[in-house]
Amino acid sequence: MKREEELILIERIKAGELNLFNTLIETHSPKILSVVRGVVSNREDAEEVAQDVFVKAYFSIKSFRGDCSFSTWLFRIAYNMSVSKTRLKKREHIPIEKTGNIPDNNSLKEQENYLDRERQYKILNQMLGELDVSDRFLIISFYNHEKSIKDIAEITGMSESNVKVKLHRIKKRLNLLMGDKMEVCYG
Repeated sequence: MKREEELILIERIKAGELNLFNTLIETHSPKILSVVRGVVSNREDAEEVAQDVFVKAYFSIKSFRGDCSFSTWLFRIAYNMSVSKTRLKKREHIPIEKTGNIPDNNSLKEQENYLDRERQYKILNQMLGELDVSDRFLIISFYNHEKSIKDIAEITGMSESNVKVKLHRIKKRLNLLMGDKMEVCYG
């Protein structure tokens, strides 16, 4: 849905056509669930938080001014609610979706590459699980959800330069940790 169409839809919802909110839920729920799962690693908790995000958005829609995109506004709600949820629970392991399948060509080299990627995913998954909630959210939002620095700054309330610096430091730390872990695996 284009931004202009979405803004018109939101104005209609604000004017009383509340049944149209379902359109926003259908449009944004996969990404919201994904971003919540990036912070709240328990599937049931993530689904509950994602539902709560839309309930809060429904009752707060009149406060949406259109200064940012609706998805950024929702991401901010999702981020705040996810962080609140994780404060109540012990940090858990965060799954990362794997890309690719076992190669069709059964050559030894391709199978070795596949196994290397599997090990790397497993190690990266472990490293992300060890990050604090805000760092994990920054990385997942930037790389998995392709949010811009500006959007992440709006969502988290940080300055754009602070987001850039934090992302750089997190990437550097992850690279060092990944290198150490890979040496242990292959060393």
